[in-house]
Amino acid sequence: MYGVRPAIASALLVLGSITLTLLLGEAVCRLAGQRGLEMYRPDRELGWVLEPNQSTVTRVGHLPARINSEGFRDDPLRMPKPAGTVRIFALGGSSTFGWGVSQPEVYHQVLERMLNDSARASGSPVRFEIVNAGIIGYNFWQVAHSMRRITAGYQPDGFLVAYTFNDGWNRVGSMDAEERDRMLAGVRRKNLLRASALFNWLIDVRARRLSHQAEQGGFETGLATAQTADTAASEAELAAYQAQLDSMVTLARNSRLSLGFTVLAARGQQRLWPRQAAMLEASAAAPVPEIDLVPAFRAADPDSVYLAADAVHPSPSGHALIARLMYAELCDFAKRARQGDPAGVYRPGCGAEPHNPKL
Repeated sequence: MYGVRPAIASALLVLGSITLTLLLGEAVCRLAGQRGLEMYRPDRELGWVLEPNQSTVTRVGHLPARINSEGFRDDPLRMPKPAGTVRIFALGGSSTFGWGVSQPEVYHQVLERMLNDSARASGSPVRFEIVNAGIIGYNFWQVAHSMRRITAGYQPDGFLVAYTFNDGWNRVGSMDAEERDRMLAGVRRKNLLRASALFNWLIDVRARRLSHQAEQGGFETGLATAQTADTAASEAELAAYQAQLDSMVTLARNSRLSLGFTVLAARGQQRLWPRQAAMLEASAAAPVPEIDLVPAFRAADPDSVYLAADAVHPSPSGHALIARLMYAELCDFAKRARQGDPAGVYRPGCGAEPHNPKL
């Protein structure tokens, strides 16, 4: 009996010390500029969606990230769509969301300015609005189902769909009910942790360590594989991926919407990976505009077009390069499109390419 009270007191002292240390660590991290990151809402169909109406920062660079009332990293969306507006949704994963770059620097926002600059220069009243619907961590199944949801609710004129890098590890879309319940519970837990500056600092430290270890094996075989795990695919996985591509093409065709596919590239990548090749084959068969970034990024200085110690996320210069290549391909396709073809939706913004666009 007499030994119990000292044991309780010792336990309380240890608990208090740990709590005080954590509180001090949290305070120091916040004073150092570390903040909580974007929050997600569990979604029974898609797994997770961005919590609407939040103002946060990017994990890399701690740049402002404002999420509007619809759950997109973009300006408020006007409904119904204003007359004379061409509304395109950019779909994809973290590169489309804008990992490590400010919102105006993301490739589809640069593209939006290029199209609007050309439209104004030619005297066209058309206004282009490219909405950032990228979600960090999404695989292609989630992207395809997001496309269906957006088509039903947001009056799109088309979609720009980017390769996501995440299909090698993300199983949303093929989970059973029990696995899905665990995943949704994990989203809720992660939100609680992400509100902590100390937790986010620890994650950053771990990410830097993993990146350094991966670099030792070379970017293509080390860091790129560590960040994507998507360099190979089984026949069944590839068939499921092709089915999602086909569903997107069919939805766009049946809804009279424009569609374009963009194959993002990994640092040091020398050849197309199976899912990337499938995306280009689907776009050629449709046909819809296709932007293959692998050759252009392979030829560029990797330290210029990628974020530091990162194999897949473009730098501001990389996003600007993507925008220029997209502008050229979309406009070439639009100018050749027949009357009434949804691909022609970009034609009002396709005068001479803007000189020195505001990147």
